[in-house]
Amino acid sequence: NFIKFTEWPAVGDPQLRVCIATGDATQIAALDALGERRIRGIPVVTTRFRRLSDCDVIYVDSSQRWNEISEKRTGTRTLTIGGYPGFVADGGMIEISLREGGARFDINLLEAKRVGLRFYPQLLRLARRIVE
Repeated sequence: NFIKFTEWPAVGDPQLRVCIATGDATQIAALDALGERRIRGIPVVTTRFRRLSDCDVIYVDSSQRWNEISEKRTGTRTLTIGGYPGFVADGGMIEISLREGGARFDINLLEAKRVGLRFYPQLLRLARRIVE
């Protein structure tokens, strides 16, 4: 749903590329399932992370992986989603935290605006915390 409620500047690409930067088989399987969907009529394609320029969305599971990736992210309009504590503080856009009773998330709105992404108000209302 994060993808569904995010707007990218028009680029004319006929697909939405989701890159996966995790070694966890359960997370890989869950994210691969996105490859069977369409968001606002655009097909979603999932792949393992190779280059940031290949990604419209990237999911990162650890600070070590994020540190390697974030050094190379200048000029990209990639939605960054992380599944480790402190992801938003490290410059990521959406930090997911799993708690009893479900998932919660924080949003780094400043970083999203910096790269030209816009989050729909529906997503912002559900966030636990927004960094501006």
